[in-house]
Amino acid sequence: MRAALDEEVLNRARALAADGPDALLADLHERVRWERPVLTLVKPLEHSFRATNQRLLLIPLVFSRGALSCSTDHPQIVAVSYQARGAALLAEGGPAPAVAGVADTDRLAVLVGRGRAAVLRALTRPATTAGLAATLGLAPSTVSEHLAALLAAGVVHRRRVGRRVLYGLEPAGRALVTLIGADPATASA
Repeated sequence: MRAALDEEVLNRARALAADGPDALLADLHERVRWERPVLTLVKPLEHSFRATNQRLLLIPLVFSRGALSCSTDHPQIVAVSYQARGAALLAEGGPAPAVAGVADTDRLAVLVGRGRAAVLRALTRPATTAGLAATLGLAPSTVSEHLAALLAAGVVHRRRVGRRVLYGLEPAGRALVTLIGADPATASA
């Protein structure tokens, strides 16, 4: 659970640093609409308030089941809580393990190998070694070996967040996934 929240915070921080507040708020949640300068939470209850010259505090939650809340208890802060992206995977028990065998159209797997291709695709959002192992259905030692090779190739980076180490894609890794790494399972759909 902590890894899911750490990954959510890191993902949001990167969006803010790289592309500004619009990128941070654009895909916050399916029921949150950002139309500068208005942030709207789509809820069944009709309630609105104006927050001018106040700070926005985003609170990702794991146990929210998609619930959104907004709080104005502090006179200078508006807090908005939302479901972290990793929370859905935790609730479902994670995605199914990767299927053995390389599809003929999986060019990324042909280039770097099936395991490394799966790790690269999974790193579109920062993740820990244990998180990747659980997501991909691989042993942590196998994921660690793939990450070491991808680090040496310069397509992946690692960042320490507290006691966790999160891995993410470097621009070269993102280019590999974008240009030749379209998931063959979804490419034909």
